[in-house]
Amino acid sequence: MGFQMNKYDRCVANKMVNGKLCTICWYVDDMKISHVDPLVVNDIINKIEGNFGKMTVTRGKVHTFVGMDIEFKDEGTVFITMVEYLKECIEAFGETILKIANTPAKHDLFVSETLTPLEEKRKEMFHHIVAKLLFVSKRARVDIDLAVSFLCTRVSCSTNEDWEKLRRLLHY
Repeated sequence: MGFQMNKYDRCVANKMVNGKLCTICWYVDDMKISHVDPLVVNDIINKIEGNFGKMTVTRGKVHTFVGMDIEFKDEGTVFITMVEYLKECIEAFGETILKIANTPAKHDLFVSETLTPLEEKRKEMFHHIVAKLLFVSKRARVDIDLAVSFLCTRVSCSTNEDWEKLRRLLHY
């Protein structure tokens, strides 16, 4: 259809249509098409559906795309949150979160006081949740990036202390 692949992200393609940029982003079977003219978007959708079959299409200012809740506000302003995705992380953690932390990590984030390894089930859950939080930290919550990055280094040798650091991050 004449789109050019983005050299930095192979899941993004761009094309100038009627003097304005049209962008298609996709991830597996989720897609986002944007252009200032809704008729151009309609045309692109029709061409894609002609090749691949009917798609579920949502329009408007609020969308969920790859776990991100995207809300377009005023011109040039967009809010991206991942509240539901984070709720899934907390639920998967399996323990009650009773309090709120002021920061995603305490001053002793990099200190290893105990070396008691996690049991296998908790170790798998630790890995699962840390991977989910890494996704969140790169999309919508850069404020948790340092703590998540550290926990990523602990996935293969996670300890009870690391579990408590994860608990604190989920409190935040």
